[in-house]
Amino acid sequence: MQTDFLDNNVLDQAISISDGLAERAYEADQVKKLSQETVDDVIKTGMLSMSTPKIFGGSEANLLTRYEVFKQLGSACAATSWCIGNHNMACARLYSLMGEKASHYLKDVSSNGSVISQGVVPSGQVVKSSSGYTLSGHWQFLSFSLYAKWMLLCTKLPTESDTPKIGYVIVPADLPGLELQDTWHTMSLKASMSNDLLVQDVPIDENWIMENKPAISGDDVPFALRNPAGFSLGPAATVLGVAEAAIEETIQVANSTNVSTGGLSNTVAADPIKRSEKIGNQFVMADSVIELESAKAFLNQELYNYTFEVYNGLPLAEDRLIKLQMAGNLARENAQSAVERLFKIRGANGLYETKSFERYYRDVRIGTLPSPSNPDMIRERIGRFMFGIK
Repeated sequence: MQTDFLDNNVLDQAISISDGLAERAYEADQVKKLSQETVDDVIKTGMLSMSTPKIFGGSEANLLTRYEVFKQLGSACAATSWCIGNHNMACARLYSLMGEKASHYLKDVSSNGSVISQGVVPSGQVVKSSSGYTLSGHWQFLSFSLYAKWMLLCTKLPTESDTPKIGYVIVPADLPGLELQDTWHTMSLKASMSNDLLVQDVPIDENWIMENKPAISGDDVPFALRNPAGFSLGPAATVLGVAEAAIEETIQVANSTNVSTGGLSNTVAADPIKRSEKIGNQFVMADSVIELESAKAFLNQELYNYTFEVYNGLPLAEDRLIKLQMAGNLARENAQSAVERLFKIRGANGLYETKSFERYYRDVRIGTLPSPSNPDMIRERIGRFMFGIK
């Protein structure tokens, strides 16, 4: 049976660009856009093709490999990790919907470094007339939008019944009539370029329209690309990386800066000590590390179990998918809690925008904000499963 699943070549590529991403993260945050240098690094290392089949030039990185990659990139620049995650999700969705017909787009990604931005909430509609098809709608949260060559949009499709029919369209980002709006003025992931897209009665090609049903599934899907339904890896792995970076930097700061233990009188002050020597700070660090490591261990365990079953042709454990959702939720919540707690060590100095910690504090919060990652929704799903409620 296969037991070793990590693709070290892909992970090494992510490690090779991490220092540069970290150095450029502050400026990217300020201008609300990843630099061309960062995008070039992403392209040259193949990060855009992790979820693309090898037959189209991709690396077919499995869940465990992508987990380590997103965590590594998240510790350097959360916005970069987020953009790469959303793009790779779009590639995987496109392959599922189109099968071999997706080769035009996915080869463009692997050969030319083209970016696919996606709007996953069905916010528009395709209208059919005697002259062809038109697209209208308003989509939010199109991450990586400023560098996108293609837009993959979830939308309503023409139907003769009263029941809405949901599908997708893929359109060129430079198609006349597409208006990318400068709306991404946010607290978290400022450089992710997750802008809105406005479209009004724009003619589209019939071949760009896809029904929301898989064109390829089951044994036809490469092992590495068999993703668990209803589980989103990118946000959990990214914020775990953010929390790792916050802890590592806080250790460095605490070991190199002093704090006063308070004045003994109006004229005599106590000798300063290193932040790391305060017992209270030691407790804070211990709690943050325990919280983070337990979440990482649970998520890694469930990703491994899922991958082991898939690669070895075993039926998924009955609770495998729900455990993945448990682990993902724990990762997102614990990462946020761990970073928040570290403020007790950083003190007021943690507020400065010129320092990395303030960005970590903001970016880690994105883990629980998207609707698929809503902790209460996940908890309800877990509770219903445990009680046997369909």
